[in-house]
Formats: sequence, structure tokens, C-alpha cells
Amino acid sequence: MTKFCEIVVDACPRSNLTDTLRFAREMANAFDAKISVASYAWPKTSMKDVLAPSVFWAEEQTRLMERALASRRAIVDKVFGADSDEVHWCSGIGEPTASMQAHLLTADLLITDSSTEEESVLPNPAHVALGAGVPVLRLGHSFGEVRFSRILVAWKDTAQARRAVHDALPLLVRAESVSVVGVGDEVSSERLDAVAAHLRRHGAKAQYLHIPNTTGDACSSLLEQARREQAELIVTGVFGRNSLAERVFGGVTTKMLSNAEICWFMSH
Repeated sequence: MTKFCEIVVDACPRSNLTDTLRFAREMANAFDAKISVASYAWPKTSMKDVLAPSVFWAEEQTRLMERALASRRAIVDKVFGADSDEVHWCSGIGEPTASMQAHLLTADLLITDSSTEEESVLPNPAHVALGAGVPVLRLGHSFGEVRFSRILVAWKDTAQARRAVHDALPLLVRAESVSVVGVGDEVSSERLDAVAAHLRRHGAKAQYLHIPNTTGDACSSLLEQARREQAELIVTGVFGRNSLAERVFGGVTTKMLSNAEICWFMSH
């Protein structure tokens, strides 16, 4: 992949939507890409609501979700201004992870962010990448004017890591520096060197680094290295082992989901 031709923005009700839309607009302009905006609202429920559902509660939640969707459409119109008619808008009341997956049939990339929402459920970006087969760029809390000039690629000899590197090529070849980083005994320096050389053949300014796994926590080692290099983006595969096992026992994907600071490009 040499460029992103079709970008979808996750506009599910959340606090940071304006900045995310502006970032997506700039990225679409940079790649001359078509942009779509998808927004799905689904209320958070308590056990009481599940066990003793009320018709009045359901009607009120529906009205709340409809208002939330309408307000997000207003934000889209404000951000894109006169060009808003050219932005494809899709919305509905439904569980957002599954709904977003169904919307990504022809997408090259989904852009979302790490902000939270008290009233409604937000899609899980790793599960979207897993279920849709589409790379997801999750913006961190302080993405601001980030241009992804410094990128860290978290490498393991897995299909998911290969897919992530391939999908991220449009960003990797534009970066000022790319570090291919492996942690512990699961990857060798020779393999990391081969990946960096492969990226250089594509035009990326890539080098490699092998980190001994002294802490036993690969994710912490990767994040610490990203901080040392002042990396603005981490590229990883998601669910490198069985996704159910990661949910139960943890793994890099699970731990990365809990880190909302750095931008994260993920593929499966």
C-alpha cells in the first residue's frame, strides 16, 4: 500500500470529536483520500436495566442517542464547512464495534481516538481491526499537531506484525525516522535488521533496536523506548496470539488499549 485512498472517521459520541475530525481532514487532504464519517450510539446499561427493562427507560435512551448523533452531525458540518456535503455520513443506534466493522468494507484506514464517554458505549479499536481486517489509527490524548515524524514499529515474527508494517507504509515512508524494535528472546537482531532493510527499500528511514526483556513486560519496554525516542506513533499487530487468550491473560494488545497517551496504528 502506497497511500490511503479511503479513510473512515469514528464519530461515535465522545468528547474529543472536533480535534479528531480536523486531524482526519488534514490527513485525507495529504493523501488526496475520500473521507467518510461513521457514528453509532449505544447506551451504557446497568445490571438493573438488563434484568428489569423499562419501556420508558428504553424510549428515553433512544431519544438521548438520537440527540447525541444529531449533535455529532452538527460537529461534522462545522469542521468541514462548505465541504461537508462531500463527506459521506453514516449513523445509527447500534452496538458500535460491530456496526463499525460492517461499515469498513472498502476502507483503507479507520481513524479514532482514545477519549472516553460516560453516556454511551465506544467501539473497541483492537476488536474493530480484528473483525474488519482494516488498520486502525487511534489518536492519543495529546496528538495536537503531530505529523508522525518519528515512528516506532513493535516487531515480532508474526503475521499480525507483518500486516501492520505493510498497512502503515504510507506513514512510514513519510517519517523522518523509523525504529524497528523487538523485545526479548522472541525475536533476533538479524530478523529486526532484515525488517529495517525491507523498509529502507521502500524508502523509509529505518533502523532497528533489540531490547533484552529484563522486566518481563514487553509492552512497558516498548512504551519506554518510544518515550526515549520521542516517538509520536507506535505501529503494532493486534492479538498476536489467540484473541480470547489475550483478553483473559493479557498481552501487548490488552496493555496498549489501557495506554491513551501515544498514538497507535494497529492491524491484524
